[in-house]
Amino acid sequence: MSRIITLSFAILSLLPTCTAQKLHPCRFSATSHVGRIQDIDVQRVAVIEPDKEVQATVFVPDSGVPVPGIVFSHSAIHGANNDTDLRRFALALARAGAASIVLDGVINWQSGPNDDSIRPPEFQFCAGQWLLQNVRLDLTRTADAGNQQLGWVDDGVSRYGVERSLKARCWPGGVWLDFGQTGEAARNTDEMLTLKGQMAMAYGVQKHLELKEVKPEWLADTAQPIPW
Repeated sequence: MSRIITLSFAILSLLPTCTAQKLHPCRFSATSHVGRIQDIDVQRVAVIEPDKEVQATVFVPDSGVPVPGIVFSHSAIHGANNDTDLRRFALALARAGAASIVLDGVINWQSGPNDDSIRPPEFQFCAGQWLLQNVRLDLTRTADAGNQQLGWVDDGVSRYGVERSLKARCWPGGVWLDFGQTGEAARNTDEMLTLKGQMAMAYGVQKHLELKEVKPEWLADTAQPIPW
């Protein structure tokens, strides 16, 4: 296990149905095509809840075979001295072969560790559902990145729970790349504000999702224009 990555493994085996989806239908906006970057399709979509709508950026690499999938809870980390663009991090992972959906939002780390940015779990679950329904995924290689509130707020059902409903399969979750909250994830967050830490996290993702090598220049090249 990497020194700065505390990887938490969720259930990877899938049944054909989804308790969480049955209890909590997901709604999305129409998808808009933003552009292409080096054989990666960039799209925008919104996850719609009754009281809030969260936009997201999607990165899908060209591939003739199913690809790994990652759900990011936020699109940026703001630290006391520097910031990290998690969309650029997701783009680097897309260049290595993984599709990602990155929810808009900031993890504010300027005053130190906190849990203020953790959203209700429906947003990350539904973002994963969008990825599951719109991208040809290898469901044995999936991950959640960022912070998360485990379980469902309203009914207490784990978002990884499944049952036979003869409807959509669940986003299965997967390796948890934990940062953006207190506890063991706090050190990961501090490290993600540095290039060295991002490379260590990328190496862990590369290993567990069986990606191509992630190159440091993919994360360091902030001069390349990105269409978002």
